[in-house]
Amino acid sequence: MIPLIIAVTVGAIGILNAVVFWFMPRLTRHDLYFAVTVPPGFRDDPEGNSILRRYRIELMLVSVLAFTAFVVGVSWLGVGFIPGGYFLQLAASFIAFYRARQRVLPHAVPPTTIREADLHGSNRIIPGGWVVASGPFILLAACAAYLWIRGEEIPARFTTHWGASGQLDRWAPHSLASAYFLGTAGILAAFTLILYGLGHWVRSVRAGGPEGARELEFRRTVSAITLVTEYFIVLQSSWVALIRRHHDLKAGPHWNSFGLLPLVPVLVLVVLVVLARLGQGGSRVSDRNEMPSGIAPVGDRIQDSYWMLGVFYFNRDDPAVLVEKRFGLGYTLNFARPASWIFVLLVLMGALVPVFMSRLHR
Repeated sequence: MIPLIIAVTVGAIGILNAVVFWFMPRLTRHDLYFAVTVPPGFRDDPEGNSILRRYRIELMLVSVLAFTAFVVGVSWLGVGFIPGGYFLQLAASFIAFYRARQRVLPHAVPPTTIREADLHGSNRIIPGGWVVASGPFILLAACAAYLWIRGEEIPARFTTHWGASGQLDRWAPHSLASAYFLGTAGILAAFTLILYGLGHWVRSVRAGGPEGARELEFRRTVSAITLVTEYFIVLQSSWVALIRRHHDLKAGPHWNSFGLLPLVPVLVLVVLVVLARLGQGGSRVSDRNEMPSGIAPVGDRIQDSYWMLGVFYFNRDDPAVLVEKRFGLGYTLNFARPASWIFVLLVLMGALVPVFMSRLHR
């Protein structure tokens, strides 16, 4: 039962990922096609439609192959292979995207050299302000305080790993709870850095007018999603730390060992629907009559050469830390900025500190 819950959760996320890749070429800005700046209207031309059809055929084929490999891997290697299934499907989708991008590149054009700047300063981006944004840290501190004060009422160990058969086979002693909470705090800090960046480190593509207003609304929506994700993480982490456990490692785990994990596909689905309705940067709700004609395409106002493989942005001349994805929904990092690497280090700290401390304890 437990391996099935994990497999269904990861499998559902993988399916949602494939659906997003299917529709993604129509969710980006109008003059960006497979992460390439193209003339306005190109993606609706016969050549653009032909590229899209071929991309979707290849996406369907590689997704089926990835799903088959996922099923075979789980059958042979057990539940330990399940996390790799998502990355397998993601890699397969990227192959279809990259091949389509290569077919679009011959049609690339330079973006406009005109830049727009927001002279009104940062707007209220975070829902509820920093009082609400501090909530996850307060909840995490409250959970840690409860463990410290009422430690005798909770088990001495909590789950850190499930074996290939789906049984609990690795536990962290209560003495390592500090490392566990430190890791969670690191992940929360990384998301908080993103929240701050959405208000101060984003370069607007459209700074004014109706499109600028929709872009601002898109940023607010991404901020709200980031904040909800923080609360989800801290609630899941607190659940894992506080729930009572069996001390018999041979006993199978109870369903409530997973806490909010089965809700992850639901959360992902809601996020995708909300962002897809807006389109990247709010572009799907824009009026086509507002689109400029007879001038150079806007795109994201960045030369294609700064985008490695169409997904990694590296531009030392751009002070922005966060930029809109060219193929995707939301924002990505400018890896030429030190703040981007601080975010990466915080995420790595959150993921690796508990593991390192657990192995050191052993």
